[in-house]
Parts: sequence; C-alpha cells; structure tokens
Amino acid sequence: MGSRAERCSLLSGLSLLLLLVTGEGSKGGSLRESPGVCSKQTLVVPLRYNESYSQPVHKPYLTLCPGRRVCSTYRTTYRAAWREVRREVRQTHAVCCQGWRKRHPGALACEEAICAKPCLNGGACVRPDRCECAPGWGGRHCHVDVDECRAGVALCSHRCLNTAGSFACGCPRGLVLGPDGRTCLEGPPEPPTSASVLSVAVREAEREEREERALRREILELRGRLEQLEQWAGQAGAWVRAVLLLEERLGACSCEDNSLSPGLKGRP
Repeated sequence: MGSRAERCSLLSGLSLLLLLVTGEGSKGGSLRESPGVCSKQTLVVPLRYNESYSQPVHKPYLTLCPGRRVCSTYRTTYRAAWREVRREVRQTHAVCCQGWRKRHPGALACEEAICAKPCLNGGACVRPDRCECAPGWGGRHCHVDVDECRAGVALCSHRCLNTAGSFACGCPRGLVLGPDGRTCLEGPPEPPTSASVLSVAVREAEREEREERALRREILELRGRLEQLEQWAGQAGAWVRAVLLLEERLGACSCEDNSLSPGLKGRP
C-alpha cells in the first residue's frame, strides 16, 4: 500500500508540473517588459525534498522526591531528524519572439537580439539582423568604411585623408597642423604629438599598401603577357617547322626532276 500511495503522489506531482497557467503576458498585457518577449507563462512546479529539524525526545528517569521516596519523571532532549516536505512553486517562463533570445536560461526578459551575421568593427546587434555601427563605419554589418572626406562637411582646413574607420588632416608645405588636428597654421613645426605620429604612420602604411597592390597588378599583367608570348611562340614554331618541312619536300622533288632529265633528252 505504501508503494502504491507513493506512485500516486508522484503521478499527481507530474500532473501539476504539466499544468500550464497562462499569465497576462500571453494576452499582450503589461507583462511585456521588452520588445523580444512575445508571451509569459506561469508553471506550477511541485517540489518534494527532505529537511532536517530538531525532534524532542522524552527520556524517563528516577529521582528522589520529598518524603524520601523514589519518584519517576522524565526530561526532554532534542535530536536531529529528517522529514519530507512537499510544496508548490510558481515559476514564470518568458517565450521569446523570433530574432530574440535570453541572456541566460533563467532570465525573464528577451533582451539580446540575434544577428545572422556578426556586426564588425565594434558594431552592436540592437535588433534582429540590424547592427548599430561605431563612428566611421557603415553598411548592414558595419563592414563598409565611411569616407568622411566626401561627406560634404569641411572636416579639415586644407587636406583630408580617409583612413579605416576615421580620417586624418594634412597641410601643404610651409604650414603645420594645429592643436585641434584639423586646422593648418603658420609657424615653426611643433614637436610631433602621439596623434600626429600615429596619423603619419597610418598614411605611410596606406601608401605602402597601395604601392604593393599596384606592384601585384603589374606582376599579374606581366604574367598574362608572358603567357600570350609563349602561346604566340608555340604557334610561330609550328609554322616554322611546317615551312621547313615544305622546303625539304620541294628540294627532294627538284632532285628527282634533275635525275630524270638526261634520260628524257636521249630519247628520239
């Protein structure tokens, strides 16, 4: 009988676990705390566990009562014991909309957007498949460098050089870049700052990269021309061999004609 009662209690606990109570969030109420939550549901979860407690224990003993007679009494002591506890716990479960997910499994809000492709160059995924790019970058995935020098806004007083994700200003001969890094001023050149040194290094690196790309293009063009020359040389060699063979055959034919000509002259 005990095992049957235990099975019945277990089945009742499982039935309570499968019981789904829909909250106000499923109706589109005020429980939608973030745009990524489509609905919220409350689960009634039964719990059964053991806990320790202090159990009183009454121990009898004999003592001497008034009148010099023996009396029987008891004293109370306590010991650690275990007992089974059953209770129900309500847990709220958030159902995320498509394109959203939770920051961790137990979160009640779906605040993390999902982008199929990662946002590059410091960009952040703010909505499903939508990136918020850092300054100087654009495009759907923040992969396009924004040319600030062509934005229609005068960023530099004289020369503007676009860099990856930013820009740098330059000055003609005789002028120096001011403290703001954008205006060219007259006067002796000031000691270079870390920003100016960095901008020069960036320009030099970009110039070397452009020269390297140009050199690669020239090498590819030369290789293409060399392949064309090799093909033309192969075709010309075939023509030369054909001409030499033809000349050889013509020479053989002329020799045969000369050998036959005396005999033909002696005939009547």
